[in-house]
Amino acid sequence: MKDGVRGRDAKGYRVGKDIGTDHAPADGAAGDRSDPVMLGGWVLPDLDYPTFRLSLVAKVMDRLTLRRLSESGEISFAQWRVLSRLATAPQGATVGQIADLAWVDRAEVSRAVAALEARGLAARRENPEDRRKPIIYLTELGRRDYLPLARDRSAFHESLVADLTEEERHTLDRLLAKVAQRLVASLRGADPA
Repeated sequence: MKDGVRGRDAKGYRVGKDIGTDHAPADGAAGDRSDPVMLGGWVLPDLDYPTFRLSLVAKVMDRLTLRRLSESGEISFAQWRVLSRLATAPQGATVGQIADLAWVDRAEVSRAVAALEARGLAARRENPEDRRKPIIYLTELGRRDYLPLARDRSAFHESLVADLTEEERHTLDRLLAKVAQRLVASLRGADPA
């Protein structure tokens, strides 16, 4: 065993005690573009977990979303998150409800709501159940601004899974939901097991 390398896997990548895969096939071939090993930073020996790779994917998705939103106008990612959650709540929602739906903290939602209100995209009304927690809702202008953004975001997400079969999409969604349940339980301080 030289330098901790035990041998080669079926694709010709070096495999060792602490190495999942190396970055180059044994024969020096360029490799298939869909081969994740060819993506820089995809495999790190100490972080060889699908969830680590999921964080990389999420980061790139966020960057592309930020870029696209900035190209389409004056809306931030935080504002988009609030706008999209309000669009699915025709009766409106409180800041806390929006934060729960968007998986972000209330302070971020409050700042985004203030910006959306200043632009006339959202408004608030009194909450008959709790006057301290007003109901935020989309205005007509907010709904009009939301629709083209939603179509664009939908096309983006569809493009990401275009090469997956329906079964693969279902499997991916099911597996992501399992990881998400564990994360949410951890956030709430509960034992995720």
